Amino acid sequence: MKKKQQQSSQILSPENYIRQRARSLPIFKCFVNEGWEESSIAHVTVGRNHINGNITWCSYLVDLGCLGVKDTMYQFNVPEYEFNEYRSELEVNLDIIEIDYNLAHNIIHAGWEYAEEVGFEPHKDFLSITSYMLEEDSDDIPLVEIACGGENGKPVFMQGPFEDDAMAKMIINRLEKNLGAGNFDYVLAVDNPMSGSSSDDEWDDDGEWDDEDFDDFMDDLDSFREEYAENSHEENVAAFLELTQYLEEMNLDDAASDNGRDDPDPGEDRRVVRVEALADLLYQDIVDFKDVGKWLRKWEKEAQGYAITNAAFSRMLGLQDDDRIEYEDLSYLTKEKEDAKLMEYVREKWGELPYVTFLELQGMNDVEKRKDRIAQALDQYPDHPLLKLEEVTTRINDKRVNEKELSFKSFFGNRKEITSDEYLRLQFVRLHYFIENFDLAGIESLILFSNPQNTPDDGDFIQFAPILYAARISVLRLFLLQK
Repeated sequence: MKKKQQQSSQILSPENYIRQRARSLPIFKCFVNEGWEESSIAHVTVGRNHINGNITWCSYLVDLGCLGVKDTMYQFNVPEYEFNEYRSELEVNLDIIEIDYNLAHNIIHAGWEYAEEVGFEPHKDFLSITSYMLEEDSDDIPLVEIACGGENGKPVFMQGPFEDDAMAKMIINRLEKNLGAGNFDYVLAVDNPMSGSSSDDEWDDDGEWDDEDFDDFMDDLDSFREEYAENSHEENVAAFLELTQYLEEMNLDDAASDNGRDDPDPGEDRRVVRVEALADLLYQDIVDFKDVGKWLRKWEKEAQGYAITNAAFSRMLGLQDDDRIEYEDLSYLTKEKEDAKLMEYVREKWGELPYVTFLELQGMNDVEKRKDRIAQALDQYPDHPLLKLEEVTTRINDKRVNEKELSFKSFFGNRKEITSDEYLRLQFVRLHYFIENFDLAGIESLILFSNPQNTPDDGDFIQFAPILYAARISVLRLFLLQK
């Protein structure tokens, strides 16, 4: 009896709790984006109450035209105010309306079942976790007719910002294989009304400015540049060091996130712009822009020879056969951000690949063991770019890297296509090299090179940009303090 009591009181993980007990919790609130019937894209959220007043909720991105449950996420046992904050974030870009559970249930199940009929599986986390947030699909749930497919009754695929050309091609090929030519419709390169609708990495545009914000920032920046241009170099150095004193108590990641401070100082934004204006002037004084031009010419020439695309994902994983990776694989792998989940997925699907080793290395903190593991991995996979990038990173720390090793060809050989993950990793390695060597010209080159023509339209790169700007400020401060 005692043993049984101990087992029953064992704390469940959030995932297991949702699987085993979520259906016993009463429904709290459900909502969906207004206009989902016209767009055939429904962002549905279902929240349930715990006895302590907290909320567990799951969200589902449902394509009623073709793909079904494209994405899903969940939060477990969070205070009600956090649930309300999430809803407020959605309302920034979507008109959210509250609905009853029956409608939410029918939207999700209709999209799921329709997609499976035309040959598409739902998101992996839906099958293993978030589907258990929903009631069993029995006669107890009143049926609500949900229109699926296009106006003519055929499945219709509408390419959104999260399906690049490679993914779109996979989807169209799947439809043609399963349904036959002419039995489906598709529209390429359309805007997805879900983009920017939540705090999740996949759906989040929360950090983007609108045109008015950007115009205000540029006006302030120009104004402060003119103000500081009247100063001597020494005066600007003193002003910059005074404004950046907070960096002495922060690391680079902190500096990249709201400048590491939680205070709601209304003058904070203007202080940040002042720092940017001073940094612009000081870089112009200190940096030899012939070196900047050298890097830019080299990288721009490189960029003409390759494309950033998910079509290269199989090469990044270490697969030899492109046909072994399908739309569902790409959809999951490009959205999931947790290394442990990615490793599990890749191992289950394809076994031990060099990409799995790369993910393992991200969790290794022992420097010497990490070096040994990289050496072992390169013996087995000598040409894998991500492993070569890891090896160069260790030598950067030891000051044993020549700048010529930072070329695209050093890591990718004659490849013409790379993924956004590979591109971003290359840029991080270059930034790491410039930071370690106090190379202000190199950092300034990365800033100037990171424009829309040379960077992927990818959420991860949006996160890299503030780290890059924070490094620009931090390294400049250290450089000035050492003079």
